[in-house]
Amino acid sequence: MRKKKSLNIEIGRRLHDARENMGCTQAQFAEMLSITDEHYRKLESGASGVSTEKMKVLHQKVNIDPTYLITGETRQDFDIDIFMANSSKEQRNQFLKRTLAYIEKIIEK
Repeated sequence: MRKKKSLNIEIGRRLHDARENMGCTQAQFAEMLSITDEHYRKLESGASGVSTEKMKVLHQKVNIDPTYLITGETRQDFDIDIFMANSSKEQRNQFLKRTLAYIEKIIEK
């Protein structure tokens, strides 16, 4: 039981970090997950565990990797040079716009 609680806390911490990196509030994530603000606070604190259904929603809606939430490991296979060389102008521009929007959110904090 103690190990499960410890894992919930680790997952909650990673969820918190991902949410903050995206510049979102707890209320926004709660709404996206169709849960109450209080329930969401419990997820981030580790008092409650994140269900597989909610992990799937996080992955589908905001691209949070379930493996990262569970293990803390991130994929290191992205190479911007390869991406830029192998993408269309439209894909490149979309990537750059998303990157700039992400940077702007961080700067505004």
